[in-house]
Amino acid sequence: MKKCPLGCRCALAILICISAFGFVATAQRTGPKFVADEVLVKLRTSAKEKTAISIAQKLGANVMEKFGDLGWVHLKLRKGQTVDEAISEFSKMADVETVQPNFYYRLLTTPNDALWSDLYGMAKISAPAAWDLTTGSTDVVVADIDTGFDYTHEDLADNAWKNTGEIPNNGIDDDNNGFVDDYYGYDFRYNDPDPQDENGHGTHTAGTIGAVGNNSIGVAGVSWHVKIMGIKIYSATGEDSTSAMVINAYNYVRMMKMRGVNIVATNNSYGGCPETCGTDIAVKQAIDAMGDAGILNVFAAGNSGTNNDQFPFFPASYDSPSIISVGGSDQDDNRIFNYGATSVDIAAPGSIIKSTVPAALQPAKYWNLSGTSMSAPHVTGAAALLASYNPSLTAASLKATLINSADVLPAFIGANRAGGRLNVFRALTNQTVCTFNLSTNSVTMPTKGGVFTVDVGAGTNCDLAATTNVKWLHAEGPRTLSGTGTLTFRVGINQTITRSATISLAGQTVTVTQSRQH
Repeated sequence: MKKCPLGCRCALAILICISAFGFVATAQRTGPKFVADEVLVKLRTSAKEKTAISIAQKLGANVMEKFGDLGWVHLKLRKGQTVDEAISEFSKMADVETVQPNFYYRLLTTPNDALWSDLYGMAKISAPAAWDLTTGSTDVVVADIDTGFDYTHEDLADNAWKNTGEIPNNGIDDDNNGFVDDYYGYDFRYNDPDPQDENGHGTHTAGTIGAVGNNSIGVAGVSWHVKIMGIKIYSATGEDSTSAMVINAYNYVRMMKMRGVNIVATNNSYGGCPETCGTDIAVKQAIDAMGDAGILNVFAAGNSGTNNDQFPFFPASYDSPSIISVGGSDQDDNRIFNYGATSVDIAAPGSIIKSTVPAALQPAKYWNLSGTSMSAPHVTGAAALLASYNPSLTAASLKATLINSADVLPAFIGANRAGGRLNVFRALTNQTVCTFNLSTNSVTMPTKGGVFTVDVGAGTNCDLAATTNVKWLHAEGPRTLSGTGTLTFRVGINQTITRSATISLAGQTVTVTQSRQH
């Protein structure tokens, strides 16, 4: 893993933009569906040639062109007339067979980045089709928790997050967040404000997430417009992060989210020893805290080729609703690296992925790397693109959408929850909005304690976890749930006074009261 430009307008209003690098779509990705002051009218076969001009004159329109034997006429509407009004008026005329808008057609967006032809992964995940809908938003922030990243890189500098509350390099904590000069993020390995990359790994993941697209140089990230927050937890060796560093990094990301920075996701292309051997409760709770703050946390599933259902790979294998665990696929959509029917959520391209690296390490500024470290940022970039397309989606909705919209492929059926590989276009066009309906928000139990259940209704792959604020109330069995199901809780014996506690379920609260009068 660590080693790892002129407009050409034709009769049907097809818009093409030409550059020195070939044909690419017009920059107006999300423009109108049809020309605002034009319609196409189909005349009945019985209509004479002069009918077209006559019809147009009646409604103050002008004939722009006729399409020969097809019987269609291209009309320019009178000033102030809307397309809907024109359709209504023309459709009432005896010589008119049908009338329709003059629809726009746009090419699938192919960027002019010099190394575009090397980015097979973007084609595999249908990114060009997605880019016709959106190329991202600089209102969306992703925290890349890694070896830092080269925020001066030619393909990343414009997308580097900047802390607007901080004046860089003045030695003052201007925004009073407890960190001095944290302008691009923070370095938790050396406890300083400069998350510059000394290894290359973090810059590589950052490029797949959000290298600037269509700028005629280098590569294009999944999200062309996004802000990347650099969070450094490794030195140049890439082998020396500790739980404390990781937790500090997570807490910083959560704090900045709570302070109003629109962090929608973190990218975490690391795991296993020496980062987290076995279950690291402190790290897991810090991940859950980020999830509770509304952040989706994307984790690499590992590179050993083992089944994570049998041999968990942490942090990706924690049962945290905010985690989406990412396995790998290659150029032919074969499964590579770690897998797991329940513990790995989705696959994404991870073999021979070209992306950005610091110029100080590689004069060419671009490398090929392989591993789920490279798979995860495809998913993180997709989450950022989806969040820019629909800012109302919660972390749970982002996760469920990405899983539910995957391309189901033979190699991944039974190998991850999605049964397939990421498809960002399908994610944009087939969104899952997670709503959680609880059977009750209030439970009363007797002093002798006992067991009760809460039924949850939710969409497919909408994940939640139950958390309680006291020790005498706990989940019996799994505390996590995906989609519709039932959670069971046990209340301990209480022979003294009335007491109450709460269960938090997907942002909702169930109040549990234990009373002697019950």
